[in-house]
Parts: sequence; C-alpha cells; structure tokens
Amino acid sequence: MLLEGLWLLVLLGVLGRCVAAESPEDLLRKSDLAAAAPQAFRAVLRVTAEKKAIELEVWRSGDNRTLVRFLGPKERGKYLVRQEDRLWFLSPGAKKPVKLAPSFKLKGSASLDDLLGIRYSRDYRIVTFREEEDASGVLAIFDLRAKGRALYPHVRYLVRTASARPVRAEYKLASGKLASVVEFAEWDTTRPTRFKRLVFRDALRNGAVTEVELVEMEERTVPAGLFDLEDSSQRVRLFGARLPAASRPPPAP
Repeated sequence: MLLEGLWLLVLLGVLGRCVAAESPEDLLRKSDLAAAAPQAFRAVLRVTAEKKAIELEVWRSGDNRTLVRFLGPKERGKYLVRQEDRLWFLSPGAKKPVKLAPSFKLKGSASLDDLLGIRYSRDYRIVTFREEEDASGVLAIFDLRAKGRALYPHVRYLVRTASARPVRAEYKLASGKLASVVEFAEWDTTRPTRFKRLVFRDALRNGAVTEVELVEMEERTVPAGLFDLEDSSQRVRLFGARLPAASRPPPAP
C-alpha cells in the first residue's frame, strides 16, 4: 500500500507539471495582440517618420472591414477602406475609389496590416520554437510560416514568456530576406494586451525608422455604412464637414 501511494504521488506530480506546462501554440495565442483586440473599435494613431507626424482615425468591424480616416487639416474627406484583402482610397477629388496594393504604406514603413496587427495564431504555423534566457528573463522565439498568401511569408516572433507580451517581430520575404522589424517599445500600463508605442525599422530602406503611438482606443459599434465605397452618406453623417479633435471622438451611432 505504501508503494502504491508513492507511485500515485509521483504520477500526480507528473500530471500536474503537464497541465501547468504551456504549449508553444498556447503562448502564441496569448501573445497575439490582433486576436485580443475588440471585434469593433475606434482608435487614433500618431505615425511619425522622417520627423513628420500624421494622425489617423481607425474604425474597425470584425477582421475584414476597416476604415482609416486622415485627420490632418489638408486631408479632409480622404479615407482608406479595407474590405477582405482589398484596399481602396477615397478622395473628394476622385470620381471612383482607387484600388491600392495591400502593402501600401500609410506613412514611412507602416502598412495597414503593420498598424492593426498580424494574426499570428490564425494565419501562421509554427515551424520552430525555442527558448533563451537573458537579463530580463525567458524569451520564447517562434519561427512562423504563413498558411496562405501573406505580405510577409516568414516571421520570427519573440515573446517574453512571463508576461506573454511580444518583444520584437522580424518580417521576411519569401526569399528569407529581412524586410522589416517592429519593436514593441512601450505598453499601456492599464491594458496588458495593448501597446502604447511601436518602432518599425525598414530593412529594405537602410533601417528607416517609423514610430507608431496609440493615442486612444475604445470598443464601440461601427456602422456598416462607413465601409460603403459608393454611398458616402454614413461618413458625412458621422464626421460632418468639420474635423473633430482626436481627443473628442464623434458621438456613438
């Protein structure tokens, strides 16, 4: 009986460690900021490149519909609309929407996917995984490969295991050549899954730096009419002719 009891304790200890251990897939899901974002939200971003900054207001509904509104005084009435994998530019001076490449850079090195986040846990699979330890603790290193067509077919993703927060992502072309690096430089102290500042370095442009600051973000209902390419009435009703200050968002629909 004593021997059986000892074996039972050993077995329970082994099972306990197995339950407590976190798989690489679990850690990847926990560190996926795009997956943790609200399904519908409004956000204001400040993007700085070459000592010049622009502010963008982003409205997103689900994974497939995004509106980007340019807030500069000379940019009134200009929008980007993302529907599925198609990107369109709307301007008061254009009779029809202009189709853009998904890789279109809003400012400096930052594309729309860069700003809104890439769904690593959904759109990529883990090729290799390892852990290293440095002065700040354990660092998980994922080598990821896109499951389908993607702007960046290969990504090296570094995550601090204790907090499940990403530290850096290295985006690579199909050839394996490094295209861009993003560092998660600062975090919102009140929201563990929300960044405050990102730093992009464009490896294809001699390391040109673009910084992205999350000025504000709120979960809210987003009207479907904001994404209509032909009918602008919903955008006119919500935004009007005057640009509101970023600190004073338009009323909830």
